[in-house]
Amino acid sequence: MASVPGLAGGLLQWALPMRHALPLLVLSALAGLAGCRGIADFPAAGGGPPSTAGLPSDPSAPLPPIESLPAFSPAPLRARVLLRGQVLRSVEDLLGPAVAAAMELPEDVPLNGFAAIGASQLSPGPAAVTAWELSAQAAAEAAFAGGVPGGLVPCTPSAPDDAACLGQFVRGFGRRVFRRPVTDAEVATWVAVGQQAGQAYGRFDRAAQYVVAGMLQSPAFLYLAEVGEPDPLSPGRLRLTRYELASRLSYFLAGTTPPESLLVAAEAGALDTPGGIRAQARALLALPSSRRALESFFAELFDLPRLQRIAKDPATYPLFSPALAEAMREETQRFLMDLVDRGADFRDFLDAEQSWVNPDLARLYGIADGPESGFALRPYPASTLRGGVLGQAAFLSLSSHPRLTSPTRRGRFVRERLLCQPVPAAPSSVSTAQFSQAAAGGHVTLRERLADHAGNPQCAGCHVLMDGIGLGLEHYDAIGAWRADDEGLPIDAVSALDGLGSFEGAKALGALLRGHPRVMDCLTRNLYRVAVGRVEMDGEARTVRAVLEAFERSGFKLEEALVEVAASEGFRLAAQEVSP
Repeated sequence: MASVPGLAGGLLQWALPMRHALPLLVLSALAGLAGCRGIADFPAAGGGPPSTAGLPSDPSAPLPPIESLPAFSPAPLRARVLLRGQVLRSVEDLLGPAVAAAMELPEDVPLNGFAAIGASQLSPGPAAVTAWELSAQAAAEAAFAGGVPGGLVPCTPSAPDDAACLGQFVRGFGRRVFRRPVTDAEVATWVAVGQQAGQAYGRFDRAAQYVVAGMLQSPAFLYLAEVGEPDPLSPGRLRLTRYELASRLSYFLAGTTPPESLLVAAEAGALDTPGGIRAQARALLALPSSRRALESFFAELFDLPRLQRIAKDPATYPLFSPALAEAMREETQRFLMDLVDRGADFRDFLDAEQSWVNPDLARLYGIADGPESGFALRPYPASTLRGGVLGQAAFLSLSSHPRLTSPTRRGRFVRERLLCQPVPAAPSSVSTAQFSQAAAGGHVTLRERLADHAGNPQCAGCHVLMDGIGLGLEHYDAIGAWRADDEGLPIDAVSALDGLGSFEGAKALGALLRGHPRVMDCLTRNLYRVAVGRVEMDGEARTVRAVLEAFERSGFKLEEALVEVAASEGFRLAAQEVSP
């Protein structure tokens, strides 16, 4: 797309009046457009280690009663950039899938396990800004490749720079792309942008095209720039505005820009009460786009995208292939989404005795009556002690080395992702080479090698949290197949978990985790973190617990947890910022 004089300046004039410490974000989003490639970092807030607010120091102890937790204290608002998938889904809904396909956006950067947290804590670099600019231009060119798309411009222009028709277009399209009404000042700015392009090219479609290109790289589109408004019920606090709440709700539950029906509902006050939010949340969860948003959450929680990059020793695991890795990812996604679709007790993800397998996975799991093609629900062979997501090849492969299993990695995943219990990184002075290759002087089992951790003061404090869990899964090799022995040596896979009992194999571990006081609390925390784009703060412990209790009353239906997160105080309210 050729340059139109004054376009960058016009956008900067529009951006500067924005409130709530946005100038650095504005410069980031517009740097490429204005020809400036240097971007200042903005300070992180609320990143830090995962919170343990409201959790006892003993991981096996019951959660304290909600009444004992501090009163709710909201966190400050913070602008966050839309995730890559959210931008693509938004453009697809606004302009069509072919237009979204023309965009090449930067990859998300996760923090504390989730890209949504990284989006609010990490500054976009020059490469990201350039990618936004080029993608916005490519999308606009694709949208107007055959002239003005039908239905996009609600009027017939009388001239290439028809101000009245441009104004109608800016108000209509701008409302959808900015997720709120466009102000009169903004209309004037964008009409001027369109007029410059229309006059330069002598064509109205180019006028509209430049408006689209500019809006798709505007901070009002690329950021959830929440500034809030005073909360009349709680002096000194902020509440999200109706439009801000509609956007946060839609991106959390549907992963895309709010549908027109939600914007209309917000305007009418339907989001002013927790009950109204619950109703709109259920409507969003009924949309097909909500499945993609939930699949993205599961993919991050279980690190499924990394299956595309893992490698296994072909001599040791000749069955492993990219096709099998993709089947592993598909199995876990189907398994989890099936629980949601059926409204099942979501704790079943820990110890269910069946899963969705294709012919390759059936062969890997030793399932004799696997499907001839595609995926089908099949029970695991009882002899393999397999159950739940921890018995699936995706988790077992991702938490292993190319040739060997890794009890430490498997145990760390359970601690950090399922129990929200941080495990410190190993000291830099500690060598792990001895655990990735056979010991000198003859082969020994991993249990024997890992026993060294118990006698090493640098290792014991952390490894006592992880190794025991992983050793209980030693019957599954580095791609998830059952094995009776470790290269001819017997496997001792009897282990214990937090004083809750002993176990051997994935199903028994899942059964213990099903009764563990922290597992569903951790899942609730992870949903909340994705929803608000940060780790929960100490003052939000009571809010997270209230969501957990509602989740439990529902019989642990995941849809109810999503709805209750959206209706929670922490989702709707914020602290009033203190002026420096």
